[in-house]
Amino acid sequence: MKLNLKIKNFLMVLLLSSAGVSAQDNVEADVNMFDPVYNSYSGNKLSIVKLGDGTVIEGYKKDVDRKKGQIYYIKIKDSVSGKKHRIDSEDIDEMYLYPGGLEKLGKISRFLEDTRQWESRKLDGDIISQGYIYFKKHTVSLKNKKKHKDYLMQLVNPTFSDKIEVYGDPNAKRTTSIGIGGFNVAGGLDKSYYVKKGDDIFWLNKKDFKEAYDSLFADSEAFKLKYPKNKIEWKNLGTYIFEYTKMVN
Repeated sequence: MKLNLKIKNFLMVLLLSSAGVSAQDNVEADVNMFDPVYNSYSGNKLSIVKLGDGTVIEGYKKDVDRKKGQIYYIKIKDSVSGKKHRIDSEDIDEMYLYPGGLEKLGKISRFLEDTRQWESRKLDGDIISQGYIYFKKHTVSLKNKKKHKDYLMQLVNPTFSDKIEVYGDPNAKRTTSIGIGGFNVAGGLDKSYYVKKGDDIFWLNKKDFKEAYDSLFADSEAFKLKYPKNKIEWKNLGTYIFEYTKMVN
């Protein structure tokens, strides 16, 4: 049986991208410090939804609906009772979903190729180490312009989020990348994220990175010496947060 053409192309680009990281000025390596923002989720792996009242529902995802990139509700079939639930995002406090399709393959390859994540990842059976995506409800202003509202946001640095949490922007623009079937497999970098340090969460855009340097990193003299403000580059954001976390810990 012949392989589907898209799968062939995907495998070819995946091999080329892993072999050609240096040709992209190491952008791919730095991108891999963060999980991508996933848009497809497995209906075969158990999903876990924690409601604001403390109720935990475990089951199998049937549908995830979005509005302007933001999760609006999830439909899930209870793994015990078989009951189907439609849960609005405003009622969810935390959620764990497993990536589906080609996005699952991307997460596996990134985890294996990026040695810096091995340093920070605690292989202790925790659900994150099994490859799950973590969502948390936060009250945010979209692009620092809209009225503050509650949104389910995907944490993209779950293995080094002790001090600074980075959440994906589903509407972020991207630098140049190679894509197959809607999934980026080589190069490309989101130009914006939602960043939380302490109680403050805000939208961080690439062009405003230097302005945010002090609020993110200025409390670490060691960090400022190693990564001075006038030399920072957006493509290394994941590395900076990873290094900052190690230094302050």
